[in-house]
Amino acid sequence: MKYLIDKAAYDALEPSLQAFYKAQGENYVLAVEGLPEPEDTSGLKAKVDQLLAEKKAEAEKRKQAEDAARLAAEEAARKNGDTEALDRSWNEKHTKALTEKEQALGALQAQVHALTVGATAARLAGELAVQGSALVLQQLIEPRLSMEIRDGKPVVVVLDAERRPSALTVDEFKQQLFNDASLAPLIAASKATGGGASGGKGGGAAKKFSEMTGMERVELRRNNPAEYERLKKAQA
Repeated sequence: MKYLIDKAAYDALEPSLQAFYKAQGENYVLAVEGLPEPEDTSGLKAKVDQLLAEKKAEAEKRKQAEDAARLAAEEAARKNGDTEALDRSWNEKHTKALTEKEQALGALQAQVHALTVGATAARLAGELAVQGSALVLQQLIEPRLSMEIRDGKPVVVVLDAERRPSALTVDEFKQQLFNDASLAPLIAASKATGGGASGGKGGGAAKKFSEMTGMERVELRRNNPAEYERLKKAQA
């Protein structure tokens, strides 16, 4: 049996069961001897509601007083021909409104950047990095990405080394990262995408150094540094 029920539930009980309940306000509680009465919090709730209402009224009153003071100052300046004070009042009002809009816009832009550029950089780093290096690689990738609004939608674009928009797609940029020898210590060979990846961890390269693709050279350098140096010197 429930301790607390409403009137509808009480009315649905058989008379023999209704005898176990007693009315408490609009509800009914189970009459159990020795059980302390539940604390009546209605007075506390009413006090909290009263304080909240007073706080809201005070804030509105303060705003009205500030607006009234501003309007009075503007009217006085207008009557006295004090255009400088009037301009200052309007400039302050305009600056405040502009600052609030810029702050809201900045927060929105930061959120969109995190959901587009930040998420893309994190995804590429997660797909390419060796274990434990994803965060470092992400910090290197993110400055090469930006976001543009195209047809009303945010689109991630790849920047060149001088941070100018490039024609590279994100997937092409990913391949470029994989082929970058300077990033070889951070990139896992097993996570390569696309064709042309070759060169096992234990064997030598079947091709000459000049015949190998950039990806193959990176893999060979990572997996077999001695063979990489040998082929490189043989070509020279």
